[in-house]
Amino acid sequence: INAEYGDNTLIIFTSDNGPWEYKCDLAGSHLPFEGLYQKSEYGGGSTGKMTTWEGGHRVPFIASWPGHISPGSVSDDLSSALDILPTLAQIVGFTLPPDRVFDGVPLSFVQPANSPRVLFIPDADVEEISVFRWDQYKVYFATFSIPDCAGKKGKDRLHNPDLPLVFDLSTDPAESTPVTNLTKEFYDLLINSKNEIQESIDNTFRSTVDWRKDEKFVACCNPDAEYCSCSKFGLRNISKKFYM
Repeated sequence: INAEYGDNTLIIFTSDNGPWEYKCDLAGSHLPFEGLYQKSEYGGGSTGKMTTWEGGHRVPFIASWPGHISPGSVSDDLSSALDILPTLAQIVGFTLPPDRVFDGVPLSFVQPANSPRVLFIPDADVEEISVFRWDQYKVYFATFSIPDCAGKKGKDRLHNPDLPLVFDLSTDPAESTPVTNLTKEFYDLLINSKNEIQESIDNTFRSTVDWRKDEKFVACCNPDAEYCSCSKFGLRNISKKFYM
């Protein structure tokens, strides 16, 4: 980075997912986030990339911003890549559109974190929330794995919606032993949190068009057409609606 801008530049290093166990030695390690309960109780399989176990989505996050973030500081705040957009918006003084829900919140080096925080973990294969974080607790309404390095896949499980599987990640990052001494009131709190998240998602606009089949979404280059756009050099055709 040019020294002229170094003291006024926020640098963020992160990743989009955990190691892909199917790639064996090429995948890296997600220790200590092993998803041991899946491996011991449900027949094994991968608990890395493309699963909702901690090893699948827990990633490094390193930020440098001289004068704003203390060198060597470590935060235990629950955060997500979804937080980057509202963080940058707040830094530059941009007000996000009020007509839609943003799942992220400004990161704690910009705005003090609220606790406890509820954070849902997207699962592309189901319509309903199957897992979320409530502070240090990981709450599963469904668990699954994908093939591991040896091609082995464990069992998928739906859990009692009134008694979901709960792990305390502050003491059990490997997700080896579910917490069993929770009160009914706490289970009710977790279920209500899940329902609030689900309601927010259900009431948020989502496109239902299958862009793989709809002719409007075939790549095209026509500046006069509503659904087409051309790149600067005319080398790539991009459908505007694809990004909605």
